[in-house]
Amino acid sequence: MSHPRLTRFIASIGVLVLFATGEASGQHFQMPESISRDTSMPVAHPAGLLPRPTTSFGAATGDGWIYMLGGYTGPPHDYYREAQCNDFLRINMHDPSHFEYLPHDDKIQSCSLETHDGRVFRIGGMIARNSRDEAQALDSIDDVLVFDCDSKAWCPMPSLPHRRSSHDSAIAGSRIIVAGGWGMDHENDTRIWHEDVLVLDLTNLDDGWKSMPAPFKRRALATTAVDDQLIAIGGISADRKMSQSVDVLDLETGRWTSGPDYPGVAFGLAAETRNGRVVASGADGKVFDWAPGEETWRHVGSLTFPRFFHQMAVMPNDDLMFFGGISRGVRPAHLEHLDLDDDRTATTVRHLTIPTPIASKNRQGMFVHDGWLHLFGGNNSTGQHDFEAENFLEDSHRLSLANLEWETFEPFPHRRQTIQTATAGSTGATYALGGFGHDGEVARTWPEGYRYDREADAWMDDAPNLPIPRSQFGLAEHDGTLWVFGGLDYDPRREKDDRFRHVTEVVSASIADGDEAFAYEGISLTGPRRAFGGAVLDGGYYLVNGMRENFQIVDSAERFDFETGEFTSIASPARPRLSGQLVPLNGRLYFAGGSSPTADGGFEPNPSLEVYDPATDRWSTVMETIPVTPTHLRMMPYRGRILLFSSHVDEGGKVDLVFIDPGTTDPATTPGVMATEIADDDA
Repeated sequence: MSHPRLTRFIASIGVLVLFATGEASGQHFQMPESISRDTSMPVAHPAGLLPRPTTSFGAATGDGWIYMLGGYTGPPHDYYREAQCNDFLRINMHDPSHFEYLPHDDKIQSCSLETHDGRVFRIGGMIARNSRDEAQALDSIDDVLVFDCDSKAWCPMPSLPHRRSSHDSAIAGSRIIVAGGWGMDHENDTRIWHEDVLVLDLTNLDDGWKSMPAPFKRRALATTAVDDQLIAIGGISADRKMSQSVDVLDLETGRWTSGPDYPGVAFGLAAETRNGRVVASGADGKVFDWAPGEETWRHVGSLTFPRFFHQMAVMPNDDLMFFGGISRGVRPAHLEHLDLDDDRTATTVRHLTIPTPIASKNRQGMFVHDGWLHLFGGNNSTGQHDFEAENFLEDSHRLSLANLEWETFEPFPHRRQTIQTATAGSTGATYALGGFGHDGEVARTWPEGYRYDREADAWMDDAPNLPIPRSQFGLAEHDGTLWVFGGLDYDPRREKDDRFRHVTEVVSASIADGDEAFAYEGISLTGPRRAFGGAVLDGGYYLVNGMRENFQIVDSAERFDFETGEFTSIASPARPRLSGQLVPLNGRLYFAGGSSPTADGGFEPNPSLEVYDPATDRWSTVMETIPVTPTHLRMMPYRGRILLFSSHVDEGGKVDLVFIDPGTTDPATTPGVMATEIADDDA
């Protein structure tokens, strides 16, 4: 067993940047392992990359810019000076790929940031006095500084009456309001939870900060202002209990009232005001809004990369941008753009070209778990038939889709390609079966099955083996049973006319107890089929196109019913594909990649993305051309959208990722489906 060895690569603004800092996953509560998504809700789209993902930073907007200051990049709750940031940058709200670094020397986190009249105000915060190998010495500070955006200079402002961090602030007219937080003093070993709200009128600095009593003592909360009202949401109390409370302060009368409890995860959340309504999001990835006086919050959208201890910004067009934060030990690098008025009828595309340490070019085993794309085995050549022993790989890498960092994990037990994988819905266990590899003399198909144990980071040999070696087959899990469809048994040691055996027997094995072998129970394909698109949807397994004997294309498609064991014909795409990828999403099947026949009898890459609607038995085109090569493309569903992956590039050290939201309106009745690409593919 090997331990994850961290290699971090981030692509941003045409530059490849290397980071090498550690990460842990300590949190106050158990993060959700999966993200539920209402498909009718607007979903945020990746819209750019932070130069350095961070948490617990200050942020504010002004004059078309998002300002970010400070933050922390080390393990949660193990704070030290080296992992605190002195970064001060601003991101162009009209072009998030453009950012500027501004002068700032102090390493700091847990401060708040506000803007007013061309100035940026830094309020409070926490400084780690200790280095990484020393005992923690954490101090909240009372400093308040102002940055002039014209002169690019910092000046002192009236200090807070007491040191404060883990607070939040808002601005109402010319007043800065600070709420929540605590004061840490490492020398006196004290942590004082604040129970007041501070107000500073920027037009009357001589009066300094005025204190107003608050009906709570909480930190890691979010605040925003609606007209002359301060809204304080959630946080954590001194007894380490998360609060859902919403408290409203009338700044004119000093009177507090209660709003409806926040319905999501309310610790380390972010909040802003949009068109007189409060918008907030927390670690569950859900976005809610509410207006003072209303009785309930509305669920209005979702993030692709859930996070907490992040920030959000209201854009000039009233859209929202989410950035920074952490989730399940990973700091998302993506800025996410959310249009709350999006009806999701248009297709949106986000294309990234990122650096990679992997040597494989194609045909890897692949699965997604907990936001990580796992790759293992594969072939190191872009040639179509390079099958020498040195072309096959055993290496295993996983990519965090949130922060685009790579880790290695336990190498596959054999040097193989075209390994098929399936993940059990009930247990989350991942199985890897069959494939094609070299035995020292020839390249041939293999029957072995393995289960990947994530806790032990080990490939276990307790998975069922195939009764017949197979490659280019379909593997599916349904109700605790593994099913194997079609494929090829190839062995060049056999007689020439017997080397290619197309396997039509459908075999299955229960994985509930982990010890059942595959069995054939009389079910066979209606005809030979390999290198086809296969996917599970609504109690059935769909098989689309592929190849049969004598290298002939299969131009048909079928559905297998798991309950009855019967095959029925369905409509086939207008242009059949070889090695196409089929994935289920929102009750439909999406088909992309691979090759299609040409008029002269050859094959050419098929660049389109198609969708099949089982309700109408019709295929439609979503995109005429996807932005990556279709050859050896891999495709999978990911949090309500489609993820394309390709390492099939001659140039080493790079891979392509494409996030596609195909939209929700029936493409068959929607003329001119529009694709909007936001590309960072010049890296």
